[in-house]
Order: sequence, then C-alpha cells, then structure tokens
Amino acid sequence: MSFLPIPVLRGAALCAWLAGAAAHAADAPPPPAFDANEIVYDHSQPEWSEAYLQWIAGFARGSSPVSDTTGALCAAKQEGDVWFLASSEGTAPVSRSCAIPAGKALFVPIVNTLERSGNREPNCESMARVAANSLSHISRLSMTLDGIPIDDLASHRLSTGGCFALGLRSIPRLTARTAAADGYGVMLRPLPPGSHTIVVEARVDETALSTTYRLDVR
Repeated sequence: MSFLPIPVLRGAALCAWLAGAAAHAADAPPPPAFDANEIVYDHSQPEWSEAYLQWIAGFARGSSPVSDTTGALCAAKQEGDVWFLASSEGTAPVSRSCAIPAGKALFVPIVNTLERSGNREPNCESMARVAANSLSHISRLSMTLDGIPIDDLASHRLSTGGCFALGLRSIPRLTARTAAADGYGVMLRPLPPGSHTIVVEARVDETALSTTYRLDVR
C-alpha cells in the first residue's frame, strides 16, 4: 500500500495558506435563499408570508395574480423592497413571464393553507391548528432556481402561529384578525440582472401544483 505525500506547512507558509483560505471563504457568494429564521427588511419571514396573503386578498376573485396564467399581473400592487411571486390554483401547470426591478428580494410561496373565521368570533388557536394539520395533505415540495435545487424546503415552513388581519390591502381596509395560515415559502436574495427561471412544484393529495416563473431582472 502506498500513500501520497502530504505537505506540512509551518510558520509563514501556514499563515499565508490560512489567509488565502479565509479570503476565498469571504469571496464566496451567499446562498440564493435566506434561512427561514433570518430577518428580511425588518420583518420575519412569517410576517412576509402574511404580507403575501394580504397582497393576494387585495384582488377581486378572478382577477388575482394566483389565477394569472401569463404573468400579466406580476407587477400589480407590488411595492417596497420585497416582491411577491404568486402561487397558482393547481388546475394545470402555469408558466408566467415577469419583469422584476433589480435589487428586489423575492418571496416565493410554495404552498399555503389558510383558515378564516368568516362572521364567527375567531378561535385563533383552533384555526392555527387546523391550518397546520392541513399540511399533512402536502408532499413533494420542489423548487429550482436556474436549474439548481433549493435544498431543505421543509425548513422553510412559515406559520403565522395565530390570527392576523388578512384584509389590510383590501378596499375597504379590514383590520380584524380573522385568519390563520401555515405553509412553505422561500425568500430569495435579489437576483443579478438578466434572465432567470424559477420552478416551484408540490402535491396536495393527488393534485399536482407546478408554477414556472421566467424572470427578466432589470
């Protein structure tokens, strides 16, 4: 049996090697997705998930970005440092083309469960529990950015943990805390200018969800 010789570094040579390794680590780009526990623009990611659902709730039924099949509504009512990419209804695979301003973080929902109290007095603990239990119907989470998988999607579970006001962007504005939600979503760091493709997939029981976003960041 033979062994390859391993160089032994001492003194100045070792210091130079360590400095080079540290510089290389410092130059490595951050991962494309924030960790789910990271604060993004002064808000937790469960708060951004609530903001996404409030954004969707601000549209009339049938004219929501969720029912958009082309990307025509991609920029509708977007504001601030985070842009939302809408999920889809799950009736068929959806492909959308969107122009995104450079420098925007992107909140990408994978799948959400939502419980609303309607006209009843909200029981927030019970509603949050129902939303969480509904996740048992969800499987096969998948997300790729430019063909590269975003790993460990299970760690990107975003639960409201209680009630929130779903209608803050509705007209008239509704401030009562009557909704609870759970699910999975990924916050992406701002993408470099150019073309990018995001593909999100999941299954709800036997229904396959598939949404492709073809982005032009400029």
